[in-house]
Amino acid sequence: MSAFRVAVVDAFGTSFGFTGAFDAVGGEVIQVRSTPEPPVGVDPVDERAFSHVLVFDGELDDLTAKLAALEPVAVLAGRETGVELADALSERLGLPSNGTALSAARRDKYVQIETVKAHGVPGMRQLRTGDEDELLAWHKDLGGTVVVKPLRGYWGDGVSFCDAPQESAAALRGLRDRRMVLGEPVTEVVAQEYLVGAEYIVNTVSCAGVHQLTDAWRTERIQANGVLDLVTAQVLLRSDEQPVSELLEYGCQVLDALGIRYGAAHLEIKLTPDGPRLVEAGARLSGLPHYTTEVLGEGQLEWTVDAYVRPERFHARVGRPYRRRHAFAWAALVAPASGRLRGYRALDRLKELASFRDLTVLVEPGDEITATTYDRGYPATLTLGHPVDAVLQRDLNTVRYLDGPGMYEITPAAD
Repeated sequence: MSAFRVAVVDAFGTSFGFTGAFDAVGGEVIQVRSTPEPPVGVDPVDERAFSHVLVFDGELDDLTAKLAALEPVAVLAGRETGVELADALSERLGLPSNGTALSAARRDKYVQIETVKAHGVPGMRQLRTGDEDELLAWHKDLGGTVVVKPLRGYWGDGVSFCDAPQESAAALRGLRDRRMVLGEPVTEVVAQEYLVGAEYIVNTVSCAGVHQLTDAWRTERIQANGVLDLVTAQVLLRSDEQPVSELLEYGCQVLDALGIRYGAAHLEIKLTPDGPRLVEAGARLSGLPHYTTEVLGEGQLEWTVDAYVRPERFHARVGRPYRRRHAFAWAALVAPASGRLRGYRALDRLKELASFRDLTVLVEPGDEITATTYDRGYPATLTLGHPVDAVLQRDLNTVRYLDGPGMYEITPAAD
């Protein structure tokens, strides 16, 4: 029998890796589902990997009692959907917890930025509204490009880059007519000033308020399909290269402001002419921990295990820079149009790149394809790795050269 149990709320996707990470140190994972049905858009997981599966039906007292009977030593969020429930359960059970006082700031994108600014951390100008006239007036007064997005979105779904006030109002109307990937209706949006600068990802794990940088990434972006900043690649940075230290210093201020004292966090930060500015933060794993384990030897999964069940090991090693074994990047293709995919023209050429590692085709010939506008709309993704950074960058550039309208044979959708 295992020595301990840990509860993970919504252990789907990359957070399913907690089953192996805790098993490696003698633990079992309890799956706590935040909804009766799995969150929209997630791949199914093998529930045999969990010691128990509990489902939240809206009765928090009942769920707390059932979980308490299993005596977990920790409760943590697996995905964005699990953050608030994990906060509530860990607090009620008296376990290491980020608490519920700032739960909304860790999920609501407007409250998040306002909380950061209230703690003296520089942040962007923004407006929360469900009123088109108010949004029109605010955008007109602000000027420039405005980003309109759902308050509690995910994967970049529903994000619009609006150059004119009328476009912002149209984005608000469009969002009110739909539900987001988490199944939530949209009554209000957050409108934010567009931050000019390169965007980075900073991933951390915290233990009792002490923060460890596990990995940092530079993102590459293009303007396509009406999206101003569509992510096409994430490149793993060395821990000693710039601007990692500046990003980490700012990121730790954000973590403290949001009350993230335990567990993994995923920070998206732009380095503007005025310094770092938070785009958004998630109190959960990033999407690439299995790659960091391979390239760095350990990542958020392993550091999270230490934070919750081996804190003495965490504190003995905290502050150590991660060491990248070789240059590494994740990249994505961008579909230029919607319709039915007849075929790809240059996938085999991607496999000939010197740094090619693997390719995942998400839209097969014969399937319907949609012009890529957010993180769940990529037709294919690949990973690249090489001892030499310049070779990796050359190959990333080649991926962009090969991708585009010429990559795809698409039969347009019927009107």
